[in-house]
Amino acid sequence: MLDDVTELVARLRLERPEAHRVTVGHGRDPGSVAAARRFAAQWEAAGGVVADVVDWPEQAASWLRQATRFTAAAPDAWVVLAPPEGWAGMRSRLHDNPAWDPSRTLTTPPAP
Repeated sequence: MLDDVTELVARLRLERPEAHRVTVGHGRDPGSVAAARRFAAQWEAAGGVVADVVDWPEQAASWLRQATRFTAAAPDAWVVLAPPEGWAGMRSRLHDNPAWDPSRTLTTPPAP
C-alpha cells in the first residue's frame, strides 16, 4: 500500500507517461474518499485533468451504474483508491465492459 498520494501521482506518470485525463475511482470509506480527493488535487496541480470521480459501495447488487460511469469519460488511465473487497466487485463488472482496459488502470488501497 502506498502511504502517500504524491507517490501514486509519480507512479502514474512513470507507468503511463501518456496519461493526461484520468478517472478516479474510490470506495466510500473515509480513507478512500480522502485519498481520492488528495490524488485529484495533486493530479490537477501537476497539469493533469480529472475527467470524473466515481465512488462505489463495498457491497452492491451489480455495480453496473458505477462501472458504466467509470468508463464513460474515456480517460487515458483509471486510478483506483479502494479497499480490495469493493474493488473486486467493481473490477468483475468492468471485465464485461469493452471500454475498460485493465492495463491502463492503476490500483492501490488508500492510506489509513
